[in-house]
Amino acid sequence: MDSNLSITHMFTDESNHTRFKKMVLPLEPKSGLGSVGLFSSLFVNQVLDDNSGDIKMQFAVTPVPDQSEGEGPKLAHTAPRRQLVITLDGYLEFKSCDVESMDNEHLTIIRRGDILLADDLEGAGHVWQFLKDADGIMHPWVRCYVHLGEEYDHFISKLKEN
Repeated sequence: MDSNLSITHMFTDESNHTRFKKMVLPLEPKSGLGSVGLFSSLFVNQVLDDNSGDIKMQFAVTPVPDQSEGEGPKLAHTAPRRQLVITLDGYLEFKSCDVESMDNEHLTIIRRGDILLADDLEGAGHVWQFLKDADGIMHPWVRCYVHLGEEYDHFISKLKEN
């Protein structure tokens, strides 16, 4: 079992373009009281130095569009807040806006089970579109947003480059 959890960090670089960087969150073995497996550290509000803050979370489903090519550039935007986007179902391509060439830092594929740390709050933003899976089928994008407030600094401090 891998002792790291993969996370794609989407952020705004110094040229105001969205970038994608593969990161990992280290996990440690834990057992007892019904907990078995690998766990991250508990993310706490550093101002309060405890876990008394409220989690802000929401679920969303975007249905597959009628056209066969998925959604297009009309969805260009920046992240509305620092948040984790946990994909429960779907197969998508995310791209940086206003860049000349698409490389691994300006394009990423998101699949079921992937976690995206949305942090591109400024700049040109990003677009996404549905992709067809190996069977030629597009799936609705089902996801959970976990809004990161004061816990963001603690969370990002735990990430390591992949």
